[in-house]
Amino acid sequence: MEKGKKLSEADTDEYVAEKVAEVGGLAASDTNVDVAGLGALAVTASGTYNGSRTADGLAQIAATTATDLKNKKKTLGIDAHNAIVDKVNVVYKADTDHIKGLGIPLSKIATAKDKCPKIINGKGEQWIHDNFAKLSWKSLGDLADYYTVEECTGDVTIEANWYAADKATSKTAKDVIVKVKTRNVPIWWRVTGWNSAGEGVAPSDPFGGKPIN
Repeated sequence: MEKGKKLSEADTDEYVAEKVAEVGGLAASDTNVDVAGLGALAVTASGTYNGSRTADGLAQIAATTATDLKNKKKTLGIDAHNAIVDKVNVVYKADTDHIKGLGIPLSKIATAKDKCPKIINGKGEQWIHDNFAKLSWKSLGDLADYYTVEECTGDVTIEANWYAADKATSKTAKDVIVKVKTRNVPIWWRVTGWNSAGEGVAPSDPFGGKPIN
């Protein structure tokens, strides 16, 4: 989804002057009364802003005063422009062509992440050192901010048997090294993806199932 992009104080004087005048003029002729009213205000702000820019260029002796005035007028122009953008984003929410037709560039809205799906293809095996296992699973890529890792040495169907692994969280899904709690017994792991939506939809199926020396 896209919406109208606002101006900011970081934009150049020339760009602000151009966009305030362009958007204000186009908005002033819009069929929506509120948008047209805000457009008229922007046109006025544009005129005073451009006048102050000229004063800034000519008033070498009073340069500091002229610059302060110009910056104040720039802020007024930005405020007038952004008021139009706010209104247009509501009135023409689903009509990006109309928004662009008013001279307003579009900016993408960050979309919320969905919950991480169930992870598959988990693998657990003996690492090169005793008492350690190497785990890997199919990565969820950018969808997962991190993974939680759980371990079990008993009946995997009993939830109480699961506990946080020695490495309880991991940013990666490959060659994750964990120190096992109990050696030489069948041991299982499961992992869950997490992101801004919270915990994933379900832990992975248990994987491993072999003793770790």
